[in-house]
This record gives sequence, C-alpha cells and structure tokens, in this order.
Amino acid sequence: MDQDFDKEKAYSDFHAYLKTEDKTPSIGEISELTEDILLDLQWLITLTVLRIQDLEKDTVSSFQDVTPPELSGNSGYAQLIRNLKLSVPERLLLITTIAPLVAPEKLTRLLRDERNHVRLLYPEFGGYLDLLHTGFVPTLQTILFLLAGKDKVNAVYYKMAVYTNGKLVREGIIRFIPSSSSEQNELHFSPSLTQEYLHYFQSGSQPRPDYGRAFPATWVTTGLNWGHLVLEDRTLKNIREIMRWVEHGDTLLASSSMFNVSYPCLFYGPPGTGKSLTAKLIGKKYGKDVFRVDLSMIVSKYIGETEKNLAYLFDRAQGKDWILFFDEADALFTKRTAVNSSQDKWANLEVSYLLQRMEEHKGLTILATNLKNNIDTAMTRRFQSIIYFPSPKENERKQLWINLLPSPFTYEASISMEQLSKLEFSGANIANILKDACLCALDHQTKEIHHAWLQESIRKEFIKENRTP
Repeated sequence: MDQDFDKEKAYSDFHAYLKTEDKTPSIGEISELTEDILLDLQWLITLTVLRIQDLEKDTVSSFQDVTPPELSGNSGYAQLIRNLKLSVPERLLLITTIAPLVAPEKLTRLLRDERNHVRLLYPEFGGYLDLLHTGFVPTLQTILFLLAGKDKVNAVYYKMAVYTNGKLVREGIIRFIPSSSSEQNELHFSPSLTQEYLHYFQSGSQPRPDYGRAFPATWVTTGLNWGHLVLEDRTLKNIREIMRWVEHGDTLLASSSMFNVSYPCLFYGPPGTGKSLTAKLIGKKYGKDVFRVDLSMIVSKYIGETEKNLAYLFDRAQGKDWILFFDEADALFTKRTAVNSSQDKWANLEVSYLLQRMEEHKGLTILATNLKNNIDTAMTRRFQSIIYFPSPKENERKQLWINLLPSPFTYEASISMEQLSKLEFSGANIANILKDACLCALDHQTKEIHHAWLQESIRKEFIKENRTP
C-alpha cells in the first residue's frame, strides 16, 4: 500500500481549516508551523498500514516497530510534546486527533471501502465515516487498535495511559466526544483538539486554559505600569526581593538541590492598596501569566471536594510557570481549629493539603488577605515572603492623584493636590473617583476635570464606604 501523501495538499487543508476572519495565514506560514505535524502524520500512516497488514496477513506486530520521527523544529506541536514530556502512546493520540484536520483524505482512503463509500473495510479500527463528507473520524478504539493491535490486555493498559490517566485529557488539550447523545461506549468517543491548541499550532503563541470547562481561575492582566503603583519604600523593597526570585530562581535551583522549588508569598493590608496590581505587574514585567483563583469554585461544603478542586488547579499549573494569585484568601486559609468535630478535621486537612501543594508548585504562589490575623500561624511559617501593604500616606496619596489621571485629561486650575491628598483614600478609591470624574468630563465634551465634578465623585465614594464626606 502506498504510504506517501501530498504535503502541499495537507498544508492546504490545514490552511483552510484554520482560516479566520481577522487573519488568514499563508501556505508558507502554515508549512513552517506544521512541518513537525506532517512528520508525525507520516509516522501515523506507516503504523496504520502495518495494522492493516496484520489484519490481512494474520500477523502480530508491535507499534514500537515503527519508530516515531525525531522532531527538531520549534513549532508549537514539538514544544507541546517536549513541555508535557508526552509518552509515545500519547504522542500517537495527539497526531491521530490532528490527522483529520491536516490530511483528511489519507486515512479515509486507507480504511474506506471504495466499492461502498459509506462502509469501512476494517471494523477493528473503530471510527466512523462522517455523514457529511464521508471522511474517516477516529475514535478511542482507533487509537487503541493502533497501539495494541489484537492484544486486548495491552489495549486496557494503553487506555489507562492515554485516556483514563492521560496528560492530554487531564490538561484539557484533548476531549473525547460521543458521536451522538445516546452513545455510551467510551471506545466510540472521538478525540477533539480544543480551539486554543489549534490556535497554538497556527500562531505559536502559548495557549491558556479554556475557562469554559470549569477552570477555577481567571487569567488577569493590567494596562497600568509601575508608575501607577505608589507604595512606601519598605514595601517596594520587599517586592524587589520577590522579583529576584523570578529573575534568578531557575539559576539557583540548577546550582543546588537543597532549596524548595516554590516561592509562596503573603500580601496583606487594607483593600485597594495595590496587592492585586503588584501580582499583575510582576507577571507583566517577566512575561508570566497571572491567574486569579476563583475561591467560589474551589471551596466546597462537601468533604474532599475542596482538595479535589485544589488538585485540579495545581495539576493544570504544573510546568506552566504561572503566577497563582489567591485574592481574598481568608475564605479558604483561615485559622485551624481544635478538632471538636468531623468538619474541623476536614477543614484542617484542606489547609494542610494547600500547604503541601504550594510547596510543590514551581513558581510564585501569592495569597492576599485584608487581615493577616485571619491566616493560620502554621501557614505564615511556610511563606518565603510576607509583605504588608499599608494605606497610602498623604504624600503617597498626592502622587496617586497625579499618576492615576489618564494623560488626555487635566485638572482644573482651582483643584488643589494638597487638599486632595488629605482625603484618606486608597489607590483603588482614587481610581474609582477619577473614572467617574473623567466620564463626567467626556459627557461635557471636554478633557478638563472640573472641581464640581470631582467633588461629586468624591462624595459618592465616601457614601459607598459609609463614611462622612
């Protein structure tokens, strides 16, 4: 059987599949990004031919007889295999999932009965023909047959490796989808690559979690810079200590195995003093993704569920070099209590489990709280850095009033920075006031903030906090 396939046709098919309204990559761009994919596709086709020969000649071959190619490129596909340290069976799952997108006609031509285009020649392969295009769609049975052939014992082993405990499934990169709402047999589920990884293979930009699948954290960024963060010198010094770890942590760990790979931090202080912004700015400076953990999706009243949710979060973060930011962490990391009931026992286990996973996470884990006393003292001993974010003093508030005003806007001459700085507001309060005052200015078709508008915005911010203007 002919194992060759038309690379240009494969490039063209993938180009058509990835076509977007805002940017359509050229065939040349696609060829550079998918060269490694096409190498593995040739490997898949060779293995498929071997399994067909096993069926026709009643022989038994090992999939290891067909060696996967060496991937030397820096494509997203090759990087994914290296970063996740995918086993050969999982690599086969990945290329089998991609095959219908890259060269849909090749597997179809090998497996379809040419005399009856709605039938497959080899039921052992599983899969089915798409009714719209009569193209072959692989299923879990297809992957297991490619790996194990007629060996049912090995098929069970490989099912555990690529499906039950597989990294690609656990990471949410591949989902297995039933062909119909009534389909219950997992062997008939077809693998599907998530859209974020299609984009990764197209553009090479690092994918982020698909939040639609109950991922308990949100990717956060900021358009602000370090000039907008006004803090006292001691706090800034402590932040620079964290940044030393981000810059030199990998070098330190490579030189010695005695240090823990984690760097857990605690930020505490009144609301609106810059805890969240600091985490975002550190990520922005070093090109690291910051994920704010949604505690409503972590904490559960059911025994064991909180640990399960934490495990899912940290498992997804493994090897990603993310900064995990637990905002308003009091809800989860409160003081451990004496064990007077089963609830107390499980609450303490949740804290212990969190401490364990924090110490195993390679990278920054930042917990933020308004009140340090709400955090269990057994936890504070585990933090590498504890930083206090105080309410801004008068000179710092003056700087905030200046720095937070967007550049197109100006203050009316009658507005006194000295008077504004005497108002005891946090940075977040000042940002809220200026946002409201700028909207008033735009509504009056001007970029100058008038005294009356600013005064009204200040009054509303006082009322929001139940304070007397």
